[in-house]
Amino acid sequence: MAIIDYRQKKFLVIDDQPMARESLRAIAQTAGAFAVDFAPGYQEAIFKIRNNTPDIILCDYMLGGGRSGQQLLEELRRFNLLPDETIFMMVTGEQSYEQVVAAVELVPDDYIIKPFSPDKLILRLDRVAAKKQFFAAFYREKRKQEYASALAILASIKDSEAGRAYRFESLRQEAEVHLVSGDAEKAETAYRNILERYEFPWARAGVAKSLHRQNRLTEAREEIDKVVAGTPHYFDAADLKANICMAQGEHAEAQKVLDEVAKKTPRNYLRKRLLAEAAELNGDIATAQAAMADVVANDNMPGAVSAEDQLTLARTHVGAGDMISAEKVLLLMRESEVMNLDLARQASFSALLAVASPDKGKPKFSGLRPALLASPLPTISRVDVLRAALTVDDRELADTQARQIMSGDDAKRVFGVVRKLYALQGREPDFREMQRQVALQRIHHDESTE
Repeated sequence: MAIIDYRQKKFLVIDDQPMARESLRAIAQTAGAFAVDFAPGYQEAIFKIRNNTPDIILCDYMLGGGRSGQQLLEELRRFNLLPDETIFMMVTGEQSYEQVVAAVELVPDDYIIKPFSPDKLILRLDRVAAKKQFFAAFYREKRKQEYASALAILASIKDSEAGRAYRFESLRQEAEVHLVSGDAEKAETAYRNILERYEFPWARAGVAKSLHRQNRLTEAREEIDKVVAGTPHYFDAADLKANICMAQGEHAEAQKVLDEVAKKTPRNYLRKRLLAEAAELNGDIATAQAAMADVVANDNMPGAVSAEDQLTLARTHVGAGDMISAEKVLLLMRESEVMNLDLARQASFSALLAVASPDKGKPKFSGLRPALLASPLPTISRVDVLRAALTVDDRELADTQARQIMSGDDAKRVFGVVRKLYALQGREPDFREMQRQVALQRIHHDESTE
């Protein structure tokens, strides 16, 4: 094992108990550390990590205020505040944490259960630090998004004598690089190679995620159902199941899954966003409104609440028929902010405002019309444009968006929403005819490619 010089490492001890912080600092100093900083709670920890990234984090599992070290870890990964090189070690008195960490995807580098001796903690740190050194070159290339180079480094080290101890980590990193680089088929193969050796829940979830990216939804659902049934603490697996259910058009099941998990993780605001989406697609606008209002009011990480969140909140108000609240949310967005949005978000903003406040929104919506007819847009923006176009009786624009939606991969996801919008305007027969034409085009396309 490599010899680690802790004199050159910056430590951050996160614990809400002063005596526990002092005890951990004494252990770090025993290992040779000079730079040991403290954070008594969640928010201060994030502030210090954001402004001066430590090399080693020793974090208590229970942080007070309803927060946990696991939630902190998830937030740090969410905002890319935790480099691969940084060691994150959980310190916990919870024996049950062993069951949790065996299942979840976002795991700490290691954990240690109280009580423990200084020698035991240092030994665990030595092991993790040695692993970080082993993968250091790979981490550098991955961070630069030089994925081919990163995979080449993995291939060169994973079968070495030193690499035997990290064989599962090497396979996991290989799978994740394939997934992030957009090669879902190779990611699936890599995750299945892991499952041939050991039934890790995160590897099974990785297979499901890879299948989802390939739009093989039935297979993805079968895989993720196994994970959710077998590992109730693996909440990210529930999120993935909900996304797959939505892609299949099973919005009630997606909302049910997310309702249950959101109650157990009330401060996970990414999950609240997903719940709002599922609820809106399921027609439960009240739940969607409440979830997004919670996000906008309480997701207080700097920069966490985005223009997309404001648009989503306004969208839920429009869906509920509360045009006054929708207009208020939209007009709180600064003009300079709106002008700097990409076309898709400008399309959503102008469309939602045209519905909520026609006098203010129609001119901007009309000005974007040529671009909206000619440009590719994400499905959510197309639905917004469709809603506004139907409202102002612009049939060409509405039908163009509907045909694009029905021809795309998200057709099942938003089918019910599109049908309802046409029905509200008394045009459901037109929608049915359009649906028939799109289906015929797909059949002809499939026949011509056989």
